[in-house]
Amino acid sequence: EARAAASLDHPNIVRVLDYGQDGDIRYIIQEYVDGRTLKDLIEAHGSLDYHLATPLAIQISLALEHAHQREVIHRDIKPQNILITKDMVAKVTDFGIARAANANSITLTGGMVMGSVHYFSPEQARGGQITSRSDLYSLGIVFYEMLTGRLPFDGESSVAVAIKHLQEMPLPPTTIKSSIPAALDQILNRALAKNPDVRYASAREFVNELDAFMVEPNGVYGVMPRVQGQYDNVTTAIGVQKQQSNFSKIRDIERTYNRRRSSRYRDTVIVIGIVAIAIVLLSVIAFWLIQSFGSTGGDDPQDIVLPNFVTKPYDDIRMDLLELEQLGIRVEPVYEDNASVLPGVIFRQFPASDGTVRIKSNDTLMLYISRGPDPVTVPDVVGETRILAEQILVNDEIVPSFRPEPNDTVEKDRVIRTVPEGGTSINKNGTVIVYLSAGPQRIRVPNIVRRSVAEAEQLLAAQKLTVGDIRYISGQPLPDTQAFIIRQEVAADSEVDINTAIPVLVGTAQDLNNYFNPTAAPPQSISMPNFVATMAQNAQASLGAAGFAGRITFVPLQGVTIPYSDTGAVIVAQDPLPNAQVTRNGTITFRYGTAQDYQNFLNPTPIPTEPPPTAAPTAAPTAAPTAAPTAAPTAAPTAAPTAAPTAAPTAAPTAAPTEAPTAAPTADTGG
Repeated sequence: EARAAASLDHPNIVRVLDYGQDGDIRYIIQEYVDGRTLKDLIEAHGSLDYHLATPLAIQISLALEHAHQREVIHRDIKPQNILITKDMVAKVTDFGIARAANANSITLTGGMVMGSVHYFSPEQARGGQITSRSDLYSLGIVFYEMLTGRLPFDGESSVAVAIKHLQEMPLPPTTIKSSIPAALDQILNRALAKNPDVRYASAREFVNELDAFMVEPNGVYGVMPRVQGQYDNVTTAIGVQKQQSNFSKIRDIERTYNRRRSSRYRDTVIVIGIVAIAIVLLSVIAFWLIQSFGSTGGDDPQDIVLPNFVTKPYDDIRMDLLELEQLGIRVEPVYEDNASVLPGVIFRQFPASDGTVRIKSNDTLMLYISRGPDPVTVPDVVGETRILAEQILVNDEIVPSFRPEPNDTVEKDRVIRTVPEGGTSINKNGTVIVYLSAGPQRIRVPNIVRRSVAEAEQLLAAQKLTVGDIRYISGQPLPDTQAFIIRQEVAADSEVDINTAIPVLVGTAQDLNNYFNPTAAPPQSISMPNFVATMAQNAQASLGAAGFAGRITFVPLQGVTIPYSDTGAVIVAQDPLPNAQVTRNGTITFRYGTAQDYQNFLNPTPIPTEPPPTAAPTAAPTAAPTAAPTAAPTAAPTAAPTAAPTAAPTAAPTAAPTEAPTAAPTADTGG
């Protein structure tokens, strides 16, 4: 069984990685599932909405279908053996080798786990043959518990619960929780049938029924097939009993449980048997008397008791109607529109009957069957906005159910398609699934670090992405096959739009190794070298080797047309200045030009400091200042200082005409 479980490979089954035995302990190694058990989920919420419970039941059914196709029967389906991930994905585990977890598990005499008593099937309880339909019965119990939050059968002991599996039918879920659709009552009624032949024939049939229910919750479901001999009123001989199975332990428990009352039961059975025999004898005598002497009044013995078929699905009573037709009754079905009755359900019959009315052979029974509400045509809302599509559908008495779907061509929040599609006829108030565009598909970015550029391009192309701006850590371009991705500017596993370009930082294999395995922590800043008068194209490589990983900008001088990568490009100025500290991720700006531009920058053409002398300006300022100051001081002083000023003016007038124009312009430039 462990080998069979290990061979299963399905998204709704926990993968088995290894198994074995250590002494008396059998073990199994399974994949890790990040989630919790279905039992924990039910206990946390009390009950699950059928919109959630039904998809979970479908997932569990798909897991069982996969197992049954490989002839593996689980035999212990219960919420504790179903894990629910954070994404609400169901995963079935423990295929038959896990031992009982508590007292409410009954084991075989050989020690093998038979199943948890609250979830095992009637055939398991009586020790009969276990088939794939036994798993479907257990799934029905789990589905019932998900919908209602309670077990359908419970008792004070395991034996009491097992007996209820054999003898009782559970309460309909709708009587426990009114929000549950009535169709689920019928589905569970068939899933929990005592006779395995009446249940769903396979997990696939159960999945198809639940899928149909999710599309049309008001449909008719859970129609039970006719079982051979179901309507045969004959007594059959008891065949040779099979050899007692390994499940005899439950019978031993039952005998122990009932030992104190066995005598009372025996007496009761004897009394009931005597009364039953007496009733049969009296019935035979009465029938013989009526046949022999005729009826003296009352009902004609040839009259047929007419059942009450109102509220029953027409498909469910076909066998009963066949029996009536064999007795001579003509059955005429009449289909009519009825907005208050589900399609296929009988809402009136003629003659009416409460189950005691008799009719004669050759009479006609009229059965009025609902076609449901008047059908409506689904409008075409493809391309419409959500608001407009909802308005159109609601106006036509249709219930829209919106579901997002990625789409590269249809604008976001517009209708891509509907199920059923436009032009289809459905019942009024039926549901139409409307798929809305969620916009372009979001792509998960792969990890391309440490790969060559060529490999990265292939990997990104497979995800409908491209390599964006390539920045070389050394500043020197490399062949794609020799350039390795050191850093991707969009983090791996982040989601981006389709066709997004991913910028990267690349380098050689040695650059890659140095980046991820540095010999020492790189300095946070570097001392700015002096690049003035050097070739511009060498500056970027030198800075990269020094550990600079920031932004480098080359600005040409006015009139310079060559690129900085030209061999004739010479750095004229730099910012920061030499020996200044610059952060590794900072910004450096170079101004560059040609070699002649550099020489002009170092030795600019001198600007003339002496304006060309002219006669007119010189004469005017000389005459005016000389006359004014000379007259005023001469009149004021006494005769004593006359000799001193006389010598100075003699020299001054001679030199003044030459030096006065020179001294005046020099002072203006400095100012």
